[in-house]
Amino acid sequence: MLRTGAVALAGLVPGCGLGSGGGTPTPEDGPAPTERPAETATEGPTPMVTATGEPTPTATATAAPTATAAPTFDEADQVVTVADGSAVFDPETFEVPTGATVVWVWHSSGHNLRATARPRGSTFTGTAGEDETTYDEGHTFSHTFEVAGEYEYRCYPYRNLGMRGSVTVTD
Repeated sequence: MLRTGAVALAGLVPGCGLGSGGGTPTPEDGPAPTERPAETATEGPTPMVTATGEPTPTATATAAPTATAAPTFDEADQVVTVADGSAVFDPETFEVPTGATVVWVWHSSGHNLRATARPRGSTFTGTAGEDETTYDEGHTFSHTFEVAGEYEYRCYPYRNLGMRGSVTVTD
């Protein structure tokens, strides 16, 4: 019964359900969508049973995620607002030189950044996770563009509303 309650509770806690900041951020993502120390929903370890039927205690300690240093706004060559009052990237299109760092800042929850076009040799894919992985307000994502060319991206959950952006990287 405790296990069922814990599973149900996990679905209600931000960051525990699908599409609410899941996925494993890469160093390029910056801090995880929600960083909290590990918590347990039960009052102690749940015993496991061996093949002989003897209970054995299990360790339940989980290390908290380690935050990676993301570029600050002062270090960014371009800052892009994600969904500040509407389903848009602001600016929607812009140009930066090769080697420039762009930082996207979430102003509402439920958005992500997925590359839809990029030049050959580029590592730009957008935020970590699957298409349905979204991030919460306050999240930042940065990328340093090393390959010149045209890049296009979108917010997958809001793709039908036209939430798209593009960047031209020049030599």
